[in-house]
This record gives sequence, structure tokens and C-alpha cells, in this order.
Amino acid sequence: MARPVAVTGMGLVTPLGADIETAWKRALAGESGVRSIRSFDASGLPVSGAGEVSAEEMAALRARLPEEFSGEGERRVLFALDAAQSAFAGAGLAPGEIDPLRAGVVMGTGLGTYRMEDFAACAAPEGKADWPRFAREAARAHPGGYFKNPPERATSLIARFLGLAGPAATLTSACAAAAQAVGLGMRMIRRGEADVVLCGGADSMIHPLGMAIFLLLGAASTAAGPPESVCRPFDRRRSGLVVGEGAGVVVLESEEHAARRGAEPHALLCGYGASMDAYQVTAPDPRGGGAARAMAGALRDAGAAPGEIAYVNAHGTGTRLNDPAETLAIKEVFGDAAKRLAVSSTKSLIGHLIAACGGPELIFTVLSVQRGVVHPTRNLENPDPKCDLDCVPGGAREMPVAAAISNSFGFGGQNAALVVRKAA
Repeated sequence: MARPVAVTGMGLVTPLGADIETAWKRALAGESGVRSIRSFDASGLPVSGAGEVSAEEMAALRARLPEEFSGEGERRVLFALDAAQSAFAGAGLAPGEIDPLRAGVVMGTGLGTYRMEDFAACAAPEGKADWPRFAREAARAHPGGYFKNPPERATSLIARFLGLAGPAATLTSACAAAAQAVGLGMRMIRRGEADVVLCGGADSMIHPLGMAIFLLLGAASTAAGPPESVCRPFDRRRSGLVVGEGAGVVVLESEEHAARRGAEPHALLCGYGASMDAYQVTAPDPRGGGAARAMAGALRDAGAAPGEIAYVNAHGTGTRLNDPAETLAIKEVFGDAAKRLAVSSTKSLIGHLIAACGGPELIFTVLSVQRGVVHPTRNLENPDPKCDLDCVPGGAREMPVAAAISNSFGFGGQNAALVVRKAA
């Protein structure tokens, strides 16, 4: 068993709110952050809504950031900066108070947003792409081009904002990215490369191209009805994921470093497991083999027996293929103990934050361990017999949670699982 790492700070931006207490209170109440899309005209898309951060929340977020960063145009980068700022302050840290060379940043993220106007600029009347024109027009619209919107921008700006000059990395492993970033941050501390690591994820795919991608993949739900009722993990009537946006960042510290400065951990991060399905790019292994290997690896890394785990924060996308595969994986890893687990899906409340999803989901897992309560799976009204676990329908549940797992399984078959234990 490798030594645990302390979780001393947490920050998030979600469709349920951009502070821990508000988002957690609404999650326990089973509220939905999914609504009709307002950031662009989505009337031509066959989706009912998305887990969007409101315009009011965006304005408040910009107001919280220093002027140097508040004008940033990328939503995912703004989410990352605000969540990192909250996590850092919540850990009782301030720039200049720790050795910058021993403090790192690891973020999971997507590829960012793209202005469809720039793509339209290359269209010619005869229907052929005029790429030289596109290059000229796009360069005129966005001087600096790529360098204003690379995947690593969030990582770089967090480091500059908070004065962190230690090891850094940016992961773009789809829906597993944030969880893998946390796992890598934990390993950096265990290997002695850093004392403190800010890690997590930020993403926004709520733009025309992003939404079109998930529709073309057949992953996004096109079900009619109120937006808040569409995402229904583990339910017979589930019809696909609902895209969300936001960020979740945690401060990890070695237990020794946290103790020296008198920091009280929210919980201990004890295990990380990762795997590949080696199956299909757009579908999970239907037997859940890769997911099972990630969970088993996380338990092994934590030195935890399956029976110690009380709660699983499931990947729980609400797609036809993911939910039964994850159910089989949980049964394989936990055996008879699977019947005693509480399993719930954060995505039923806020949508699928894509590369960022593992950040807020880990934070909700930490809160479940710390406070002894798990949030419900919203819209679970008619459980699928193929998903025959206790998926916490109806309402939040108070229960002792000494240890829990948070799952993140990405497109392309990349899987990650994190084990969290209650702090002593």
C-alpha cells in the first residue's frame, strides 16, 4: 500500500453553482443544473438542453478574478482559474507562502471552443472549402491563433496566477482526463517531486461544433421533454448523455506538509487505477473489463478490500451502453459486496462535463466521505434490470462512508478510478 495524500482544498464551477456549499446543497436536494441552451442559438439542434453555467454566474466569476485574467475569452479557462483560486484559498494557501518549485499543476481538459464564424469564412459558393481564405480570415479574427487557445492554457495560467513553478502536465484523455490528472498529481507527491499539487479538470463543449460532435457520435440524447428530465442514468428510458460544462480542482498535499502548516484534510486520496478497454473508440467494452481493471487497480493501490468501500460515484452517463457495462464492472470487482454499495451519478444532476467530469465528481465523493451523505441519481424512475445495483433513487441518503470510489471512463476506452478515505 502506497502512502495516502491529503485533500486540503476544493473548488468547483458547475451548473449547480460555483461554490462548494451551494452546489452540494443543490445536489443533495436532487436539483438539476440542466436547462435550455442560452449561450448560442441551439434551435437547429435536436437536443433539449445542456448543463450550462449561467450568464449571471459567468459575470460573478469574472468579477472574482484579477483584471489580468478576467478578460479571458475561453470559458473552460475561466472555469479552471476560478476553481483553482477557490481550492487554493480553501486550503489556507496564498501565493508566496509555499515553495513554488515544490508546487505543481496538473489539469485535464478538452480542446476548447471554436468560433463557427471562422469555419464559415472558408466556405465558397460552389461548396468547396477555401482554406487559404480561412487562414487569412481566422488569423485576422484571432491574432496569435493557436497560442490563444491551446489545451495547456488552463494549466499555464493557473501556474502564473498562483505562482506555482513545480512539475506540471496537461491531459486530454477525454472523459477520464480530470481523474487521471488527480491520479498523476498524487503520484508526483508520492514520488517526492512536489509537496503540493493543484489538479483536476475544466472543459466546455457547449458550442455548435461540440454539440454536433456528440450528436454525430450517437452519444447525446435527442429525447424530447423538459431538459432537466432527459439525463437518466441506470433507467430503462435512458437515451444518451447531456453535455455539461464546468471545472473541479483539488489541492493535494503530502500528509507531512499539511501537518506542518496545521491544515485539516477534507479526506485522504489513497488509490488510483487506470486502464484501457482496447475495444472500440466510441463504445465501452460491454463486459466492463477495462472499467473493472481500473477499479481493481485503485483498490490495490489503496490497500483496500472491496468490502471497505461504501459508495461509488459512478461514471453513470445515461447512455445505453455505458450504464450496464459499468454495472457489470462493479459486480466483477466487488462480488457479493456490490449489493451493499450505494451507487449514484453526478451527471444526472449537472450533465457530462466531458474532460472535466472527474473533478466535481471527486469533490462530491470527498464530501460524501467527509459528511456521511450521498446525493441521489436524478430521474431514476424505472430502473433497468441490467443495472441492478442500489443507485440511490428518490433522494439523498445519510450513511457512514469510510471509503468511496469515483469512476471516470473516457471515449476511446481510457478509464480511471480514485479511492478516497475518511481523514483520521
